[in-house]
Amino acid sequence: MEKLAKDLIKFMGGEQNIKTVTHCATRLRTELKDKSLVDTQKIRDTKGVMGVVDSESTFQIVIGTNVNEVYEEIIKRTELQEKEKINIRHEEDVKEEKKEQNTFKRYFNHFLEIVISIFTPLLPLFAGAGLLRGFTILATQIGVLNEDSNTNLILTLAATSVFQFLPLLVAITAARRFKTSPYIALAIMGALLMPDFLALVENETDSISYMGVPVPIFDYSGQVIPAILTVWVQSKLEHFMKGKLVQSLHMVVIPTVLLFLLVPLVAIVIGPIGNYLSILSAQGVDLVISSNSVIAGAIIGGIWNIFIMFGIHWAPNTTVVIPNIASTGESSIIAYAANANFGMAGAVLAVFLRSKSKTLQSFSITSITSVFLSGIVEPAIYGLGVKLKTPLVAGCVGAAIGGAFMGFFNVVGYAFVFGGLTTIPAFAGPTLWAYIVGLTISFVSAMVLTLILGFKESNNMEEE
Repeated sequence: MEKLAKDLIKFMGGEQNIKTVTHCATRLRTELKDKSLVDTQKIRDTKGVMGVVDSESTFQIVIGTNVNEVYEEIIKRTELQEKEKINIRHEEDVKEEKKEQNTFKRYFNHFLEIVISIFTPLLPLFAGAGLLRGFTILATQIGVLNEDSNTNLILTLAATSVFQFLPLLVAITAARRFKTSPYIALAIMGALLMPDFLALVENETDSISYMGVPVPIFDYSGQVIPAILTVWVQSKLEHFMKGKLVQSLHMVVIPTVLLFLLVPLVAIVIGPIGNYLSILSAQGVDLVISSNSVIAGAIIGGIWNIFIMFGIHWAPNTTVVIPNIASTGESSIIAYAANANFGMAGAVLAVFLRSKSKTLQSFSITSITSVFLSGIVEPAIYGLGVKLKTPLVAGCVGAAIGGAFMGFFNVVGYAFVFGGLTTIPAFAGPTLWAYIVGLTISFVSAMVLTLILGFKESNNMEEE
């Protein structure tokens, strides 16, 4: 990993050209000062790199499941500190950005970068809670665990606490992203999750008043949009006050003012706006799925790998899937999207069976293992799908077929997990059988289609 990190720093124009660096499950995500200094082709050709995605705001290098090791090595070799890991922008960088043309693409990429930096630290927690919930449900269904037992109660609490208190977790990671106090953010969002406030929700109280101003009552458990909006406003106010107050007053005045202003503001304005946005997003998706779940399943399954390829799958994940699971305990999108993983796995198995290249065969096994064990599909997409073309197309088609099948039976998942063999318990429920059959359909149809269509192996792939 040392050589890979050293080469990447060099080919990205050197340490001084890197503004920020962070990572998700498989990619290094960097912001660069001058992209003209980057040797993209050399990065693509570097051993250990699966692909490059150059968006307007970020330069992404696809590494695979060992991306964290490369990231840590880059941090050690540069002056970038932990705060850069969460993509903090410096004043000079903000000034440079304001000079750039304001385009929809730039804003959308910036939105994705924010979303990714906020939710990436929470992924292991989501996976752990999801699997625990899945195993608990499965254990009660097969009679190993009594549904009314205290053991089941405690395990359920352990698994669902993550989503119950999701606004607090998001407040912490968002505070790091927006360079503001995570402890104040935690206290502000915590006010809306206090037992007294939740009691108003349980009693179906429509509103209360604060200094004569009506305060709408909502259940903010599991909500992410209100938390993100709140912490963003907090960061603006905190930075403003730090610029106006002398240092000696920061410790006492800033927390007091932020709590005094923001808790009521969140309860009266920001929270309801975020809640309505969450509701509208969920209702929009539910309307599309309920109008024709077969078509919805086919579309989601068919295009999900394309979303992953460009890194935009986090938009629906964070605005719809995670809030839905937190509020209703289930999501159909998470089930339909799992077909994309198994479609690519089937296509990659066809590469293994048809190819004469030992390199491709070896990488095929690695990619399939990644999907089955961890639900990570990027190695298959970038390492084989993009390069060989046919497996990517076949994988998408196979996933669409499997997604349509799941849509017909209204399959749902009960936790936010990536589609793999180890995450099947997260789908334990009345439609588990249809989930397994759907994944099998995606896998087999993509494999057969790849074998029929074939693919062209270039000489440079043989050498790799």
